[in-house]
Amino acid sequence: MLGHGLPLTGRQGRQCAKCGSCTAVCPVYRVTGRESLTARGRLHLLGTELAARPSAAYEDLFAQCLLCGACENVCPRQLPIRRLTVEARSRFSFLYGRHPLRRSLVRSVLARPVLLERLVKTGLALERLVLIPRDSGLRLKLALLDGEPATGAAAQQETAIGPDPAAAGVQYFVGCLARYLQPSIADATRRLVRRFSGGSTVEPRRQGCCGLAAWSAGDREEAVRLAKQNIEAFAASTGPVLTSCVSCFAHLKQYAELFADDPEWREEAERFSRRVREFSAFMVELDPAPLFRSPGRERILYHEPCHLRFSGENREAPRALLRRVEGAVIVEPEEGPHCCGQGGLFYLGYPEMGDRIFSRACEAALKTGATVVVTGCSGCLLQWRSGLGVRHAPVRVLHPALFLADCLDIDS
Repeated sequence: MLGHGLPLTGRQGRQCAKCGSCTAVCPVYRVTGRESLTARGRLHLLGTELAARPSAAYEDLFAQCLLCGACENVCPRQLPIRRLTVEARSRFSFLYGRHPLRRSLVRSVLARPVLLERLVKTGLALERLVLIPRDSGLRLKLALLDGEPATGAAAQQETAIGPDPAAAGVQYFVGCLARYLQPSIADATRRLVRRFSGGSTVEPRRQGCCGLAAWSAGDREEAVRLAKQNIEAFAASTGPVLTSCVSCFAHLKQYAELFADDPEWREEAERFSRRVREFSAFMVELDPAPLFRSPGRERILYHEPCHLRFSGENREAPRALLRRVEGAVIVEPEEGPHCCGQGGLFYLGYPEMGDRIFSRACEAALKTGATVVVTGCSGCLLQWRSGLGVRHAPVRVLHPALFLADCLDIDS
């Protein structure tokens, strides 16, 4: 079994009350109307003989889940629906669901930093080629890369990346997006930490992917390997471990559940998880409180990532932080937060469905008159930038650290 925690069985699937609460909130059901793609539908299947020998069609139904957590949030019996879904995936064939090779390739790249770094450099080289049409799909995808990480004396002053993870400063778990694909996020985080805490960030070289992609796919062995690697990378240090990615934050906080049958590692994982701090919460807790000033009359729509929205922890911190920006207006969609349809590996397998889910969120966002969409999840950032880019919408999409770095009040 892969999922966080103890092995789960079809018996728990049969505990479903069949009330339909999950159906009302499921983003996939809202765009497909298919009962078999809801938590209620999948839990019913887990309690049948089909679960013992899953067919390709059975596997495809379980692959079409975002693992957003909306169903768990409203389940009256508090069933661990995400864990049940991941456990089911752990028993599937290697090539389950649609576009399995694409999804497996991305997982492999995320788990191997050297390979990821080389691919990013190749992508940056391609992005500079004038032969690629400006409106081509490839050009839009390559535009998600924002260049090489900052180097030189200024960058060295704000961070300490080296063999001494016990060096003084704020421990920083960078995450794959900020470390390789969009290093401007990491640069902005370092700048803000230095400005308001007075210290540098410390980034142990041995840190890697948080392992969320491996866990979501049902690959327990890879998820555990990456968890151990990150726990060991920060073991020599003390104090909070800051991360600027909401998805990484949610998974890092759950590390202990990966080691339910290993008391020694579970204790280490619990100690590590207690140290993890999400960027917005870290900034809000600083004393004195950071102040910011918007360079213009921005209308900010905060897109609430599902990993934070349904975790019950630090949900209000991002909005509290954005409210400290003088001159900015916070706007909200009429119907409340929407899922963006990215869901990590989900979008790679089912891009058409992901786009349909995103269209609902995009339409609601544009109705607010927002000039900036701010979100702290790596997947959500990619989804919004790509989706708004295709639609040529005049709306910027920024990580909170990037937005706030542009709003630094020099008089604060």
